[in-house]
Amino acid sequence: MLMNGQPLILVIEQSLHDLELLNSHLGILNFSCICTKQGVRAVMLAQTHQPDLILLDMKLSNLSANQVIDDLKHDSKTATIPIIAVTHLRTVDDRSTMLTAFDDCITKPDDFNQLEVVISRHISQLNS
Repeated sequence: MLMNGQPLILVIEQSLHDLELLNSHLGILNFSCICTKQGVRAVMLAQTHQPDLILLDMKLSNLSANQVIDDLKHDSKTATIPIIAVTHLRTVDDRSTMLTAFDDCITKPDDFNQLEVVISRHISQLNS
């Protein structure tokens, strides 16, 4: 759902530092962001705001990333929102496994060029 004419991205990130970094960089790229460190809150925010895209850290404390995905994919309001994994996993096998549950994945430390390409690809698919 566009916010102020900009695509809305829900950022779910355990690390406050990484959360602030992602929020800042996405703002520079003209995306509106809603941010949280908590999986339970993330599900509620997604249901309420219906973002255009979700960035999901694989390491959450109060609700696993897999449970967040399951909750979102089984809710008619959020089932079609693309979810991109944000992870430290780097091998081809790790990536293949991730893509069975996620629409895409990016690796940490964040490669902002990769982030921009992946997000732009999914946002443009929504607009076509």
